[in-house]
Amino acid sequence: MDRGHRGWRAAELIGWGVVAGVGLVMITQAFGWDGTRIVSTLQSLTPYGIPLVVFVAAGAIWARRYALAATSAAVGLGALLLATPMVFPPGRPDTRPDAAGLSAAAVNLLYSNPQVDAVADDLIGLDADVIAFSEYTPEHRSTLVAHPVANRYPYKINRDSMFADGMALWSKYALTENEQIDTVNGSIDASLEGPDGTIRVFAVHPPTPIFDHDDWKRELRAVAEFADDVVTPTLVIGDFNAAYWHPAFRDILRQGLTDAHMANGQGWSTSWPTDELFPPFVRLDHALTGNGLVSTDIDDFRLPGSDHAAFVVTVKPVAS
Repeated sequence: MDRGHRGWRAAELIGWGVVAGVGLVMITQAFGWDGTRIVSTLQSLTPYGIPLVVFVAAGAIWARRYALAATSAAVGLGALLLATPMVFPPGRPDTRPDAAGLSAAAVNLLYSNPQVDAVADDLIGLDADVIAFSEYTPEHRSTLVAHPVANRYPYKINRDSMFADGMALWSKYALTENEQIDTVNGSIDASLEGPDGTIRVFAVHPPTPIFDHDDWKRELRAVAEFADDVVTPTLVIGDFNAAYWHPAFRDILRQGLTDAHMANGQGWSTSWPTDELFPPFVRLDHALTGNGLVSTDIDDFRLPGSDHAAFVVTVKPVAS
């Protein structure tokens, strides 16, 4: 066997390996299996498998390895079908013409963040109507409450904690906290009397599947059950530690909620990690709307000292 033949054979084996790996991930997607922490991690990389199998399919056709080409095409088609809502965002109904709209920011502070003063300065410039903080520690609370930004938000629900499970919800409009939902990390369920009526706001931060896979699945199921039970205009916002590519997250969307980034043509955007040498590769931070509430705009922004990109979303009621 000459070297050229061995080289082609090695390339073919590598191609089969790539297709097998991506194909196995797509099988877990097809069956909606969240699996283990390794499976969940690989599922978050699903969109990066699409160009890989397309490259393998093109190379296989050129080399006349038709079995490999057909298998690659089948796996790639499955991935593209899963990505359909990214390519063709869900339609958005008309909003009430007299609606003022409400802006809500999702801010993962990072529990070890030493630059919260700088974050507060940025929040003054942002001037959102509502802020959902996650990884909210006693130190963060002390810094933020002493900052001028606190004066803009007379209504506050604070649940600080030493590490990543703290949560807070600050608002310019009246907040009434509802019965606390049993979650592993901090979460806040509140009714907000906004300029366009009452909105149910659920601020969430499930644990990461890397360190606590079982509770991650359990908490995402709790969010899905919340979405299924609520009938008033709803905004679920925060760091979900989950991407569209996780079946457990798509189960939440099946309860009638719409992802604001997807609805506004930004489904391919990413939010984590922002503190590494490599760019962020997955979106873990979301705003979900439903029950007559839709998003009309969403923008990401960088947070000093955090490992997540934050965002601000504008929501309005649909026209009757």
